[in-house]
Amino acid sequence: MASARVTKFPGGPKSVPEQGQVAPEVAPVPAPAMVGDRRRIGVTEAVGDMGHFLWRVETGQVSWSPQLFQIFGVRPAEFEPNFERAVAFIHADDQPVVRAELDRAIGAKASFEIDFRIIRPDGAIRHLIACGQPEAETGARAGVMVGIVTDVTDALSAVRATQDRNEMLDLVAEVTHLGHWVWSAADGHMTHCSDELARIHDMSPVVFKTRFPDPRAFAGVVANRDREAYRSAIEAALTDARAYRIDYELETRFGTTKHIREIGQPIFDSIGRFSRFVASVQDVTETKRRELLVAAAKTALEAQTDALKRSETRFRDMIEGSIQGILVMRGRRPLFANHAFARLIGAAATEEVIALDDIEPLVVNHTDFDALFRPNAKAGLQRLALRTIDRRTVWIDAVGRVAEWDGAPARLLTAIDVTDRHAAEEAIRQKNAELEQLNLQKDKLFSIIAHDLKGPFNGVLGFAGLLAAKAKSLPPEKNAEYASLIYDAATGVNDLLDNLLAWASVQMRDAALRTANISLSAVVDASLYPLRAMGVEKGVEVNNRVGDLAVEADENMIRIVLRNLMSNGIKFTPAGGAVTITAEQIGTGGGPRRMIEISVRDSGVGMTPEFAAELFNIGRKVSMAGTRGERGTGLGLLLCRDIIARHGGTFTVDSAVGRGTAFRFTLPVAL
Repeated sequence: MASARVTKFPGGPKSVPEQGQVAPEVAPVPAPAMVGDRRRIGVTEAVGDMGHFLWRVETGQVSWSPQLFQIFGVRPAEFEPNFERAVAFIHADDQPVVRAELDRAIGAKASFEIDFRIIRPDGAIRHLIACGQPEAETGARAGVMVGIVTDVTDALSAVRATQDRNEMLDLVAEVTHLGHWVWSAADGHMTHCSDELARIHDMSPVVFKTRFPDPRAFAGVVANRDREAYRSAIEAALTDARAYRIDYELETRFGTTKHIREIGQPIFDSIGRFSRFVASVQDVTETKRRELLVAAAKTALEAQTDALKRSETRFRDMIEGSIQGILVMRGRRPLFANHAFARLIGAAATEEVIALDDIEPLVVNHTDFDALFRPNAKAGLQRLALRTIDRRTVWIDAVGRVAEWDGAPARLLTAIDVTDRHAAEEAIRQKNAELEQLNLQKDKLFSIIAHDLKGPFNGVLGFAGLLAAKAKSLPPEKNAEYASLIYDAATGVNDLLDNLLAWASVQMRDAALRTANISLSAVVDASLYPLRAMGVEKGVEVNNRVGDLAVEADENMIRIVLRNLMSNGIKFTPAGGAVTITAEQIGTGGGPRRMIEISVRDSGVGMTPEFAAELFNIGRKVSMAGTRGERGTGLGLLLCRDIIARHGGTFTVDSAVGRGTAFRFTLPVAL
């Protein structure tokens, strides 16, 4: 979620200008608290392209904030909103979904969030997101709904423009190991395909692009049984702008067969026209093979267990030759074990199992083991861990039941060794977790690029255009003022791009650290040098009290960390405050190396514990304004934490509202 953009004009509070206009000079005028609050709400809504509403469900009456009239392209004096008039703006294709979601929210007295398109009176199509919740819950349905509507048209356009950049697509492909291709609706042919896609087809990129000038040609290498379905999906996608997801078998030029998962998505321009089609391609051969193996093994085990249950009279004969491990116990004392169970626990013979007075040494978790034999135990296979005679751990899929043995009740355990399968499943789960993390990182990058680059670039372009048009007629002080604003906006963009490039470098698995023994005091001074002017201008003192210490680290990476933390300290510290950098040796930190803890402490505004807890949540973006309204991207601290983690260190924050903030991280002592 993008942070709010605050447009600052030197000389006092100003009204937020419309796009392409110069903000008029307005002197501060005292006003009652309520008027001031309303003005601030209005400014906030204008900056964020959002408005709020109140909807009385039973009467259909709707109250809009001024910004909401601007979003819908109507004037308050000429349009009185109500429910049906508001819905009439919604694109005809989106109206059924919107009405259904609103009916659900009203009936359940629940909140809602809907994205949809509207058609303004001037014919412009805008993309909106509406969020609302019941204000009062009386009766069986919600009586009043309040909420906000945000215009996200420009944000979506920025995302689509970003998707056009082949360099970003190639980066995503490298991080997520996906191939992709892009097809232009205007040109009618493929404009880009990634090198990863060529590798999936076992071809060099040059040969691949020569052989497949159009995505329809891919059908030629799809296995016969899947070819027609693939051809139909591609034709419908490119002709009707229809998204698809299809699994198929690919026959490579070397005669091998791969299982492929392909997902395609149409892209529309800012006025809703189909402009291009993007598809991602993933080789899922290994995943498919493992799924088939696991499914086949599980099916075989369940079938054998069912056969045992149906043939009680032949039980003894069958279990002796069974490939499954079978153990019969009375309490925890073994009565019978077949050869498969003996092999499972590493025993030389079944007699070695029977000689155990108690199976306790074999059981890892007694609670889970005993639960197998309870009357209300879950049906089906249960995954358990056992210890072998030589103290190894093996994993079994087991079924437990109470059966009759020699005329008395006994426990019957049927088990099969799934140690290798368990390790494979754990590896798959780990890989899925890593892929999910990579997707979060990708989404974070897209979000920052889409939302945070737009504002500063618009500022640079706007004031640069103003200077280009009126520089000769403006007084020198105005030229200097606008040039300063352009410089500030460009500096923000440069800092964001530095962090984005550093983030991408850190996340690339093959990006190695270039570590060396470095003087901590020297690297602090070097990092502080470009920030001194910022501190002096704001009246914040920055103190380097690190001392004569050396660490083993990548100097460029550590400069990024220090620059982010010191910049944050200056940003959130009022005039007269201070930012202090200290360091001390703290021991091994639990590892073989001695560590040095570096602290960047400010005397600024501080944070609540709840806000501090969200700083390193990659799924959410948190950012707060500095003491002069400065804004961050929410990326810097995540980048700092990842850089320190790659050095084997820890990264923590200690803060309290009104008492400042201290960021601490550790690095290994220089050898």
